[in-house]
Amino acid sequence: MNSTATTYISESPLRPNRVAPQDRPIQVKKPVERIPSVDVLRGFAMILMALNHTQIFFFSGEHAMPALLNSNLPLFFTRWTPGFCAPVFVFLAGVAAYLQLQRGKTKAELSRFLFTRGLWLILLEVTIINYGAFFALTLPVLQVFWALGISMVMLAGLVWLPMPIIAVIGITFVAGHNAFDHVRAASLGSWANLWRLLHETGLLLFAGKPIAFVAYPAIPWNGLMILGFCFGEIIILPAVRRIRITAISGACLLILFLGLRGLHAYGDPTQWNASTDVATSIKTFLGVSHNPVSLQFCAMAIGVSLLFLAWLDSLLVAGRSSWLRKYVEVYGGVPLFYYLLHIYALHALSIILCALTGHDWHVLAAPLPQRMKMHLPDGYGFGLPGVYLIWIAVVTALYWPVRQYANYKRAHPEKTWLSYL
Repeated sequence: MNSTATTYISESPLRPNRVAPQDRPIQVKKPVERIPSVDVLRGFAMILMALNHTQIFFFSGEHAMPALLNSNLPLFFTRWTPGFCAPVFVFLAGVAAYLQLQRGKTKAELSRFLFTRGLWLILLEVTIINYGAFFALTLPVLQVFWALGISMVMLAGLVWLPMPIIAVIGITFVAGHNAFDHVRAASLGSWANLWRLLHETGLLLFAGKPIAFVAYPAIPWNGLMILGFCFGEIIILPAVRRIRITAISGACLLILFLGLRGLHAYGDPTQWNASTDVATSIKTFLGVSHNPVSLQFCAMAIGVSLLFLAWLDSLLVAGRSSWLRKYVEVYGGVPLFYYLLHIYALHALSIILCALTGHDWHVLAAPLPQRMKMHLPDGYGFGLPGVYLIWIAVVTALYWPVRQYANYKRAHPEKTWLSYL
């Protein structure tokens, strides 16, 4: 008999054979394979994020949300749609962390990785990413990679807890932080900086001087990553159940958003106004707070994204729309590498076009000591069609280097440093 075969011991001719405990076959847990729809959804988020940054570097008009409420619908949706990207990116980072556990990492290994990678992302934010945005040594702006980094540091400690407790913490962070909107950092004295890091956008001050600007306060982003980690338990289900539960979850979140927003209820500091002008009503209804992200915005953004994820999953499981995996998945497989490339490419191209059109390109490479948005030189910039053409051209041009890096990373899993880029 083969040594790997199961040994049966007959206790009695009248009793069925039973497997001796020490000889029962060992069931090895099959590692969870990569879920293509998750990378495809992340790829769409990264592509849309580039549209937002293209608008910042090239659009001749105003791109701040308050001004967009008075703009036309195409311009409003050009700015509004990429707002989904950061919540989706942070949520899927939580999913990815859970999948690492399922692929064999111990909790200790995952905790250590999340902690070190979180600190690495924060360092990147205040150095390489900030420099790519401004091409100058300037006041650090804590944006999406700060949010990702601090959320990973938080999750590094939470992974040791039971999943129900982790879920309660995530829900509390996302659903509860708007209850403290009335608390302002200016009234907290020496605690003001901590409050801005956790809940309220604004300048961090030391000895009365600004040292950083917090664009993404930590608490709601921590909550989104934590909930993404919990959602990982759904992602590993068999395809049919996974798609059904994902779609139901997305629909429930959208219903929650519509109910809260429609009734002028809890969950967002802004109010919408019913108007005889349909476009105005749409813009004020959808114009929920992005910074800091509100409960209503999270419900809307993650609700739509989960419905989209369920649809993508159903296509890919059925073997349809193979172009999604060939093209879009590439951007979602190595998002940090793509992000660094696209921010430098857009900024460099903006300076080149500014110089070629006879404008003062130095404005695009100046430090921002106290102003928190990009200002274009007077007379420089393009309309919305030009912004879309530049966006498509840059994203397309980056496909080859991003694909090459993705292939290299896939071919060298033994190089752990690649997981930090």
